[in-house]
Amino acid sequence: MLAIEVNFLTGRYVATAHNDREASEWPPHPARFFSALVASWAEAGEDGAERDALEWLEALPPPSLSTSAADPRRVVSHFVPVNDTRVISGSLYEGRSRKLDELEDQFETEFQLSGEQLTKKAERTRDKIQKERDVDSQVSNTGTTSPKSALELLPDGRGKQERHFPSVTPSEARVTFVWPDADPSEAMRGSLDNLLNRVTRLGHSSSLVSCRLVCDPPPPNWTPGPGSQVLRCTGPGQLAALGERYQQHQAIKPRWLPFSAVRYSDVPSGPGHPVSLRPDTAGDWIVFEFLLKSQSRRLPSTRAVEVAATMRAAIMSHAEDPIPEGLSGHQLTGAPTAEPHAAFLPLPYVGFKHADGRIMGLAVSLPASLDDVSRTATLRAIGLWEQEESDSLSLTFGSGGILKLQRQVGPIDLVSIRPELWRKPSKHWVSATPIALPTHPGPLSKGSATARAKAWDRAERGVVASCRHVGLPDPVQVEVSLDPFISGARSAPEYPAFRQRGRDGKPVARRLIHTALTFDQPVQGPLALGAGRFLGLGLMRPVSDPAMTED
Repeated sequence: MLAIEVNFLTGRYVATAHNDREASEWPPHPARFFSALVASWAEAGEDGAERDALEWLEALPPPSLSTSAADPRRVVSHFVPVNDTRVISGSLYEGRSRKLDELEDQFETEFQLSGEQLTKKAERTRDKIQKERDVDSQVSNTGTTSPKSALELLPDGRGKQERHFPSVTPSEARVTFVWPDADPSEAMRGSLDNLLNRVTRLGHSSSLVSCRLVCDPPPPNWTPGPGSQVLRCTGPGQLAALGERYQQHQAIKPRWLPFSAVRYSDVPSGPGHPVSLRPDTAGDWIVFEFLLKSQSRRLPSTRAVEVAATMRAAIMSHAEDPIPEGLSGHQLTGAPTAEPHAAFLPLPYVGFKHADGRIMGLAVSLPASLDDVSRTATLRAIGLWEQEESDSLSLTFGSGGILKLQRQVGPIDLVSIRPELWRKPSKHWVSATPIALPTHPGPLSKGSATARAKAWDRAERGVVASCRHVGLPDPVQVEVSLDPFISGARSAPEYPAFRQRGRDGKPVARRLIHTALTFDQPVQGPLALGAGRFLGLGLMRPVSDPAMTED
């Protein structure tokens, strides 16, 4: 699968419908997005590997799109001053270019005939070349131009042409293009990622965007097939066709976009394309790798909460006030938010033959339902932090010293921190870090056999309640234990006590427990459960079999 997310940085998408100059385009057409990629490629020097990626992309079947509803802005007429054709018209440039070519050929001939000596004749030709190259006199030499001609150069003195700038304001300022059957190589993903990092606008120059590859796109609501909507898409040869069009218009003359018309249905996929169950905390990950060269991969998973809290504090220290509750996790009153919010998840090395549970990296998890204000605030805070520290980022601990980490862009080499490892659909899930139960089950290893059995039963019910709390159905099988169910994970008693503020404002210790879950249908990750799911506890790992201990 290939999925590309486009975020509209101003909250608006400004683009004119290709068949109506007074109507706005929504959703963005795939062919228009492809043209934005081509522009970023051409402006950077036409890299060969990126060209291969574009030619591969253009030949893919039409993508599905995931978008929100959008409100069009009322279109009004704007009368824009016409550019001064004497200075920038295409015919002027063409004539000037031909004359310059002739003069340069003449100068070269004269220079060679004179034995490469600058004769007076060659000097006169050189002066003519400089004069043809100089356009300042046409716009600034007011001493020799009439006042009327000078005034005509000002916007108020030019003729006006009616223009429209239709735009839409989507309820969620992003759109995701998804090619479900595409299978790009790691090199291809790297080239596409480089292209996306350089795309700054889509549509009008005021329609600023930020683009990136994502691994967990939302379900599409625009799918190719029988429908009433027609979107402009690409086909094999699109890149070459765009190059031919550019040679014709040279960014001066009117231009038009080559495309293939494809019908779309603006409804979700039907029963033939079932969607996996998704917890409401699932969404995008921003992954940071702890750097090996600085010995930063030395902390065990038992310090997950400490690492997560330090990362949260570092990002929030770079966020602008007021910090939205989608990032802070708290309302303005100080009470915990009731909505899914950003989570900070240390990623331990578990599930492999030689796994030892060390924390290899960290993911900032942004749930799909996170509001755009909180999403933007999180991304901006990370960006400001990276500007402040150039090569790598630093997390400072008390007794733990300093951890060095770096945000991962493009394909990730380290398998244990790849988002796809933690989000692949599965019916079977095991805890990589123990779950903090929402209610205390009572003593699990003390008291009579009957009391212990009741406590373990309450622990199972607490795990089920944690599944319901993130929007999942009850699992069909639940196992709980103080010991882990996957290699490399640490037992629950090894973790420090995890305390949260209770209803009376006093700290409450949460019981930590490991679990193995089986659902009756696949669940799409990432999945984190329990009261500590926003600070690294309850991170679940998908497995192929509930008894599995190694990959």
